[in-house]
Amino acid sequence: MQVNWKNPQASFEKLILVADIGGTNSNLALVGLNNDKFILILETVFASQALNNLIEPLQLTLAEAQKVRPELVPTQCCISGAGPVENNVCTMTNLAWQIDGNEIGEVLNIPTIVINDFLAISYGIPTLDVNDSQQIHQIAHADGTRPQAQSATKAVVGPGTGLGCSFLVPHQGKYIPASSEGGHIAFAAFDQDSQEFVEYMRQKIGDWPGVEPLVSGTGIANMYDWWQATRELPDTPAWKEIAQADSTDRPRLISILSKNDETAAQMMRFFVKLLARFASDVAAFTLPLGGLYLAGGVAQKELHWLEADNLFSQFFVQNYNPNLVNVLKQVPIYLIKDYSISLYGAANASINLQ
Repeated sequence: MQVNWKNPQASFEKLILVADIGGTNSNLALVGLNNDKFILILETVFASQALNNLIEPLQLTLAEAQKVRPELVPTQCCISGAGPVENNVCTMTNLAWQIDGNEIGEVLNIPTIVINDFLAISYGIPTLDVNDSQQIHQIAHADGTRPQAQSATKAVVGPGTGLGCSFLVPHQGKYIPASSEGGHIAFAAFDQDSQEFVEYMRQKIGDWPGVEPLVSGTGIANMYDWWQATRELPDTPAWKEIAQADSTDRPRLISILSKNDETAAQMMRFFVKLLARFASDVAAFTLPLGGLYLAGGVAQKELHWLEADNLFSQFFVQNYNPNLVNVLKQVPIYLIKDYSISLYGAANASINLQ
């Protein structure tokens, strides 16, 4: 267990026990609510693959907290997991165990809800300050403008290992998140390369691919396979290392190599184009004049490629309809930099849903 005291002396009106459970890491935390602001007090990190359940890590986190401050007794609990949720139970996509909120609530004697991980990110959006450069980076449009957010719909696109998508609507001074499976809609090819990539994936999986197999970390791994099958890759030690690596590690290696290798750079530029076109489609559906937010590990790590030559913003506003182009130019584009957003979001969800 890795223990990180963030704000050990913070005061609070309510204390929420939260967790964000992914296939690699499980992040647990105590989050205080004070004057309508969330404060991360303590965070613990566990290796997800080494766990058999979540009850013991939650108990260890509470014990660690109360050893220092006995008054750190949460009254609510919310856990987000990477997988579908039904009847307060999350079946994890990449783990062999489930998150049972009912069982956790009984054992810890704390009311507990379980939500999907991307819904937690959506609930985290209203907790962020768009003017705080540690939390948010606004990507300029190609003409250099940075539109101000309006009191309107917000949309979230999150390429990580997979692809999440959601939106939030304003209601009585608050934002209400709505989850979706937008990452699985059919991808709309927009040029020769994207048409060839879609056709390659259609043959590979035996059906027309959704967006997720193309626009995600998994999508970059699939892009490598397509590139290798249809065009020549350099015969260098770095590319040989990528060829021998596990497919799940190839996106990271390609990203590193893209700094000084033109083929890897072409892959990353192509990925940004794919992401921008999908984000543009999401914006056409939701009209997010309150902001389009890019979340997920892949987006967070590729800010350089998003902004290089205004590539993302150029492809984001492309549309056959000039009236819609004008609307897209008014959409603020934000990159979420704060990795704690899922923990803040789980706390916010707990307050709003319990």
